[in-house]
Amino acid sequence: MTIPTPVLNTFDRVGINYQYYQDRTDKVTVYNRFGGGSCETSPLVAYLIDWVYRTNNDYDLGRPSKVKYGDFDRVRYFVLDQDSNAYYTCLD
Repeated sequence: MTIPTPVLNTFDRVGINYQYYQDRTDKVTVYNRFGGGSCETSPLVAYLIDWVYRTNNDYDLGRPSKVKYGDFDRVRYFVLDQDSNAYYTCLD
C-alpha cells in the first residue's frame, strides 16, 4: 500500500505507527461503536478507525488533545480513500 506523503506526515505528527500495519494482508473485523454494523478491512484501516474513536472520545470528554482538527480529518479521509465500506460502516 502506498501512503501519500501528506498522510505519512500526519501519521508521524499524531503518533500513528503505520509501519507495523502497512504491509499486512490479513483481514480484521471492525464494528461500529454505536451498534450500526460491522465489516472486514485491513489491519491499518482497523487501527485508524480505533484511533478516530479514541481521539473523538477525547474531544467529546473535553480532554486536552494534541491532535489538530485538520489532522483528525486527514486520517478520516484516508480511511475513506482506502476502504469506503469500512468508513461508511464505522465513521460516517
